[in-house]
Amino acid sequence: MTQPPQVTKKILNADYVQLTWSDINSDSSWKTLKDAMNSTPTICISTGWLIKKDKDVHIIVADVNFEDNGNLGDVGNITTIPSSNVLKIRKIKL
Repeated sequence: MTQPPQVTKKILNADYVQLTWSDINSDSSWKTLKDAMNSTPTICISTGWLIKKDKDVHIIVADVNFEDNGNLGDVGNITTIPSSNVLKIRKIKL
């Protein structure tokens, strides 16, 4: 068995981040009008390599795989977040 690749920023040449964002919250149960008016968005935290960041979207990938020669293969667990939903980004040093 070959040695696993070292996890470094060089894998994707992208920052590894913890991204805090706001998501919709839906509830199909019956509630009083007062309870319905107190509903709030859900706060989420996702981590991964930030492969794209612009005025429209922030895209992170959490998983990577490698070819037999050690080169980057595919990326997975891709999360695309509207930029307007992003609350905070914290870089994580690898």
